[in-house]
Amino acid sequence: MNKGLTLLAIAITLFFYSCSPSREEMLDEISKMETTMKETPKADSVAVTELISAYQNFASKYPDDSLAPENLYKASGLAVGFGRGVQAVELYETIITKYPDYNKVAECFFMEAFTYENVIGNIGKASEYYNKFLVKYPGHELADDAKSAIKFLGKSPEEMVREFEQMNADSAAAVVK
Repeated sequence: MNKGLTLLAIAITLFFYSCSPSREEMLDEISKMETTMKETPKADSVAVTELISAYQNFASKYPDDSLAPENLYKASGLAVGFGRGVQAVELYETIITKYPDYNKVAECFFMEAFTYENVIGNIGKASEYYNKFLVKYPGHELADDAKSAIKFLGKSPEEMVREFEQMNADSAAAVVK
């Protein structure tokens, strides 16, 4: 009887494994979905959700594949672009945690802060994450952007314009002297 249950378990596992799409099939499907989205003038929410899910499913099924973090990065970008801030932050955190050697981890830290600021609207968290980024990557090409973002966090566009005008006036005065 034990032998029969073991064989049944193996048969069920093999059945499910053979029914799931291969790596290449998943990548082909993702590519088709990306092409459709690029060709569609206005992406709909269902297509975005399906593509994000396809990216996540690939990373879940093939976590050791070099394309796993890249697909999660693409998913997080879509989430940001379509106002799904919490989902984007979760995806960035997954990349940072599971793929610390991924070549875009620094960008994930920065984008996490950006998402808190511009999508979620949590200025406190944005400041915290911009500062984390600057501590971890002080020489990164986005470091100046992070510093500027911190400087202008919570300010209205009018306040920002006044500060820029003041900076320009100060620069002009310094040149005249």
